[in-house]
Amino acid sequence: MNRLRNIFMQNPVILKELRSRMRGNRTFVILTLYLFMLSGIILLTYLGFESSNTGGLTLSVRQTLGKTIFGLVTGFQLMTVSFISPALTAGAIASEREQQTLDLLRTTLLPARSLVLGKLNTALYFVFLLLFATLPIQSIAFLVGGVTVVEFVVGTLLVFVSAVAYSATGIFFSSFTRRTLIATVLSYAFTIMLFFGLPFLILMFTGMFGAGISGSGGAMSDVLTILAGIMLYLMIAVNPVATIIASEIILLEEQTVVFFMFPITNTVNFPVISPWIVYTLLYTLISLLLIFVSIQFVRRVES
Repeated sequence: MNRLRNIFMQNPVILKELRSRMRGNRTFVILTLYLFMLSGIILLTYLGFESSNTGGLTLSVRQTLGKTIFGLVTGFQLMTVSFISPALTAGAIASEREQQTLDLLRTTLLPARSLVLGKLNTALYFVFLLLFATLPIQSIAFLVGGVTVVEFVVGTLLVFVSAVAYSATGIFFSSFTRRTLIATVLSYAFTIMLFFGLPFLILMFTGMFGAGISGSGGAMSDVLTILAGIMLYLMIAVNPVATIIASEIILLEEQTVVFFMFPITNTVNFPVISPWIVYTLLYTLISLLLIFVSIQFVRRVES
């Protein structure tokens, strides 16, 4: 407890931001509405399963219900962190510029690293509060059945990594823009691109290589097949929704969470890493890079 208290005291930005955020009613209203909406969705799902299965909830139906509840909660968490995290951090530094308080912070002994990390951690604490609050609802999937601990760990890890990445995105755009509105728009544009732009690119590239494969033969057809598989895999591995779905399918069909042998051609099998691993590593590196660049922007003396 003393160590945790020292962490807060060593960074006054965290202490100040948490006090201002938690003392208001907005935090508790958002948390209540968030849990109310999620609970309503799960309740309607359960009632739908119960009404459509007049013979009772058999073991197979319960397993399907458990996986459905798990998927809904995980998807709801992912949508929440993807669209709340940028809003929490987009105005972190830009608002200081608008209020003309950033120069005052520079005159103190507070380094740019502590300012950026303090703003980022404060936003992440609130996001993690939302995620931890859904654990009792998520536990319903385990009570019903059909969900393993591995699925829960992988799903939770992807949600947490996404929360850090999107929060770092907001900090990054806020670190060099002078208006909160501009930083917010850029942050949401980046988020929307990941959610909707990349699935469109998946369809476009798949159709392009599919047309090339159908119009060629022999070795060229094999090369195009390999390129199509690589492009599709990369597109999946950078999209959070596609990563969760693909990792779940691989876990169910291949019974593995690490890698499996994928048949590229009739005679060639290639080891493929599960997309959640690539997604976790890639987004972790992106988060670290965005945080590092944000610190450099804040440290830079403006003319």
